Amino acid sequence: MTSPSILVVGPTGTVGREVINALGTEGHRARALVRNPAKASLFDENVEIVIGDLSQPETLAPAFRNIEAAFIVAPPSPELEILEANAFEAARRAGVKQIVYLSNFGAGTFGPPVWDWHGSSESRLQDLKIPFAILRPARFMTDTPFPFSWMGIKDRSVLAEGTGEGKITMIDPRDIGAVAAKILTAGGHEGKTYELTSADILRGDEIAQKIGAVLGKDIRFVKADQQESRSLMTRVGIPGFVIETVLRYYETVRENRWYTTAAVADILGRAPRSYDAWLREKAEGFFTA
Repeated sequence: MTSPSILVVGPTGTVGREVINALGTEGHRARALVRNPAKASLFDENVEIVIGDLSQPETLAPAFRNIEAAFIVAPPSPELEILEANAFEAARRAGVKQIVYLSNFGAGTFGPPVWDWHGSSESRLQDLKIPFAILRPARFMTDTPFPFSWMGIKDRSVLAEGTGEGKITMIDPRDIGAVAAKILTAGGHEGKTYELTSADILRGDEIAQKIGAVLGKDIRFVKADQQESRSLMTRVGIPGFVIETVLRYYETVRENRWYTTAAVADILGRAPRSYDAWLREKAEGFFTA
């Protein structure tokens, strides 16, 4: 079997899995960099597994060997910049000809913590002198609402988030995977940065109404303040840097800093998946899983 020329770094994450799936659907064999050997069972025989750890740069060379193009994302953690820097350097040393990097909508402008980390990684990638494309997705539909918010929907028929009257843009992770796969295999996107969203832009009460319509129950939206949101996330054990990220995210929504783009349609030649369609497929699973 032909050795793959595309590497996916972060293949077990929400988007990495979709990049692997999209490449497979288009008939491209991928290589996956996996830290935990037990995760190899997540992939079929068409995916070549290489074990390595982004925190240990000396383990990365086999994954990048003979690779033409790489999709790179590190786990969301305070070490994100270091982990991604290690991946970029391994790509440079191996002579990789193209990098598609998964950043974040608002990178470098929305502030700490996560947006600053992604902004720094974007700058590092641009200085690397390797052809690149940067993907900045909006909030994932899989995190709309956030997992801790689903508990309130289930227990009290209440969606409590701190977005106020602001409007939320979002995207189905499958569309991010499809965009990444297209760029990795088609080329022609060198030096481009794409903000990826669906066509949906919704207030919290509109999201609550849509969830209620799918579940067949009335869902009430509550405009939680920052302290209420912090207390809820603390009670369920969410790490501190995630709490600060979510609270800053709520602020950016209330500041009306989110908007939709046509990037998905322009790249894929079709409309992005809608939140209504995602809900019809997925929402009830949150209550039956």
